[in-house]
Amino acid sequence: MKCRYYLALALAVLLPLVAFAKAAYWGKVHMIEHAEFIAVVTITKVEPAKEKRTGWTYSKAATVTVEQVIKGKLAKKVVLHGGEDFICAQVHYQPGRHLVFLRRDGDLLVGENWHLGVREIKDDSLDWFTDDKSLKLKRTSLAEVLSEISARLAKLEQSPGPNAK
Repeated sequence: MKCRYYLALALAVLLPLVAFAKAAYWGKVHMIEHAEFIAVVTITKVEPAKEKRTGWTYSKAATVTVEQVIKGKLAKKVVLHGGEDFICAQVHYQPGRHLVFLRRDGDLLVGENWHLGVREIKDDSLDWFTDDKSLKLKRTSLAEVLSEISARLAKLEQSPGPNAK
């Protein structure tokens, strides 16, 4: 009888915590501003991995050839990690051409903004945000998206920092 009581008590305490575990998704403005790296890449291979870092264990490693860097500095060949053990939001890399938004988790390169930070490019277009405040996507030319990102980054460089006088 005591065992059932303690089990019920444990469930009552722990289940509400699980219910609050949700992924936060950011719009394109936040993603562009907060990504450490933005690049057009070709994912050539995705393999199993097991890399534990600050919050997640990454179960996939994607071998990547960098075509064009829009923000930050990346080597020509890099490895991206995804398949996080956070079931509410994961980055699932697939072979092919992509526009990626990345950050570091320790020494690993990982996606910024979960799956929204990996935009598959097909026929020189990709699914891109319809506006600054929505997560809705529409098919947009790669050239138009890169122009928008470059304009946003240029605007950031021109704006004074918080310590400017």
